[in-house]
Amino acid sequence: MTKKCDPTCRFFRCAKRALMIRGRSSRQFRGRKEGRQQIERRGLVALCSWAGDLCQGPSCTYAYCERRALLPDETCSLELRKGSRRVRSIEEEAEKEELKLKLKGKTLRRIRELEYIE
Repeated sequence: MTKKCDPTCRFFRCAKRALMIRGRSSRQFRGRKEGRQQIERRGLVALCSWAGDLCQGPSCTYAYCERRALLPDETCSLELRKGSRRVRSIEEEAEKEELKLKLKGKTLRRIRELEYIE
């Protein structure tokens, strides 16, 4: 399941530096200020100070992702990466560690090279 990009994401940026995050209080977050990780939970709203309206999000011409994860169909590729990771079992990890302890020198280097190819 792909997730649409959200202007309240901590990696979402505005090229005009007009992104303004407002919450229930009068406190504001502008530009690259830290503390925007929990924005969705606190009920904050993204505003565009350049247009004077709500931020259009990824459909805006000036929107970009700091991690370069914004896809043309306005989805987040970071969400796609999270789901595709393979989790290794403890047994597999133990076998690899035993093999590394047994092998030395050139043989170990060759095996490491093969792991990168897989």
